[in-house]
Amino acid sequence: MEDFLFKVDITPHMIYLAVILLVIGKGLKDAPFINRWMIIWILMFISIIINFIFYDVSFERLFEAVISTSLAVTMHQTYKQTNEGVRSIRKKIDKKLIF
Repeated sequence: MEDFLFKVDITPHMIYLAVILLVIGKGLKDAPFINRWMIIWILMFISIIINFIFYDVSFERLFEAVISTSLAVTMHQTYKQTNEGVRSIRKKIDKKLIF
C-alpha cells in the first residue's frame, strides 16, 4: 500500500476532470431541488463513473476520482473563502474611512 501512495501522480486528466467537476458543481449549486450537502456526493459519483468509463475499473482509478473531486472542492472553497475575506477587509476599511 505504501508503494502505491508514493507512485500517485497528478495527471492532466485529473486536472481536467476537476475543472469539469467545478462547472458541474456550480450548476448543481444553482439547482433549487438539490440540497447543498448532496453536491459533493454527486460530484464524487460523476467522477468515479467518468474515470471508470474512459479508463479501466481499478483501485488506482477510484483513487484518482477521489483526488479529482477533492481538488475541485478545494479550488471552489479557496475561491469562496478568499472572496469572503476580501469582502470583510473592504467592509472594515470602508467603516474606518466613513468615521
